[in-house]
Amino acid sequence: MTGRVALPVVHRAMGASPATNIRQGQNTQERSIGRQDSRQPAPMLGPSERQLPKRRRRMASVGSGLPEDILSFEILVLLPVKCLVRLQLVCKLWRATITSTHFAHRHLERSRSKFSFLLMPRRDNEDYSYGIKGVSIFSFEPEQLPTKIAPFLMHKGLRMPMFTLPLHCDGLILIPCLFGRIFVCNPATREFVQLPPGSGHISLQCRVAFGFDPSSGKYKVARHFFRSCSETIDAAGKSTVVEHDAGHEVLTLGGDDQESLSWRATVDPPYPIIARTPACLPGFFYWSALHSLTGHGDDKVRSHVILRFNLRDETFTVHPNPPCRGFRSTYDMLCEIGGKLGYIYSNSQRDAEIWLAEDDGKDLAWSLRCRICLPVPRQIRLHCCPSADQDKVFLSVDTSHLFKCNLRDGTLEEIVDMARKMKYADHEGKLFTSGELLVSHYMLRCVESLLRISPSENEQLACTS
Repeated sequence: MTGRVALPVVHRAMGASPATNIRQGQNTQERSIGRQDSRQPAPMLGPSERQLPKRRRRMASVGSGLPEDILSFEILVLLPVKCLVRLQLVCKLWRATITSTHFAHRHLERSRSKFSFLLMPRRDNEDYSYGIKGVSIFSFEPEQLPTKIAPFLMHKGLRMPMFTLPLHCDGLILIPCLFGRIFVCNPATREFVQLPPGSGHISLQCRVAFGFDPSSGKYKVARHFFRSCSETIDAAGKSTVVEHDAGHEVLTLGGDDQESLSWRATVDPPYPIIARTPACLPGFFYWSALHSLTGHGDDKVRSHVILRFNLRDETFTVHPNPPCRGFRSTYDMLCEIGGKLGYIYSNSQRDAEIWLAEDDGKDLAWSLRCRICLPVPRQIRLHCCPSADQDKVFLSVDTSHLFKCNLRDGTLEEIVDMARKMKYADHEGKLFTSGELLVSHYMLRCVESLLRISPSENEQLACTS
């Protein structure tokens, strides 16, 4: 670090010209600076500096006077994404650093400790004259008091099935839409990408998984599909015979190779996957699948299992449901709770149980975490969303009444009646509530990140209000 250098005082000698005296002063100053610099030890590069090209380590010369590693990885990483997007315009070196994968990951590490929440409300019809239209994303602080206001973030004129859940991973949101279309967006950077179509699917009831693969350091999307599927009555007329040909494929996001943003077939699932949103944990996707079907008509009895898909070797293993139920009811839900696989079981309108699984890489060991008495009757299902507290989760009854559940004893704290007391702010700032309209208020935990979806390095990040 270069200190301040006092300019030498030059006395004008008899007969010397002003220009001569100025040149003498400049030479004296240069010799003084040279002597001082020669005594300073050479600066040492930090770990983050050694990973960047030499020309980028001089980034601090742009008006800051700070070493690049301090400016980039101690100061800039603390800023919100909206500021960082604007700072890319300062110079090419700043842009190169802020858009680098290394910087994005460092920024993400800081952001994970201060995650927020998003709301994605959806209506069940095509009447878009009201404030909730298509796919709209709002920010949300569930414990904000005294009012609950969700500011507008972004909107896309897409149609998402009523009971299909969006998925989040490290600031990226995967949005499955009608007719098999799949979109991924980053609400912080406003990057919005439609994934290419996958293999043909005979049913519109398609589900997708989305998460992080620690073995490769990449983010992956998986989808299942049916090449063919049929149910027939056996010759005796006593049971149903299911014949299916199911497939499974994976797409990688944000890579630089030819496999990025293209579907690649994996091994076929051993049992047909049902149309229910899977649970996605780092390295694993957990699907519900049909194991057996007996009887026919109103006497059909289904048995379900859990298929664990390993993102490292891309293989399936078969595991039983928790002992509370041998089949996955439409009222139940697979989810992630505190970094573990969770199962929300509801056998009546007023009762529910939360089960957790210990996954040792080979087997799932289920245990009951808590029992819950619901203050409002459940009509359809419960939805679970992690909170900042490992011992608590947000529990939504019919995506309308939001509670905070203590996993230690199953007690509930009411947060908000989302239909009547949740106020949304549209793109013009006007407040409205959904009221009596049938709206699903889906809540996601989210972190702010600079992660890119498109593999193109030249694509500009656009941040709009």
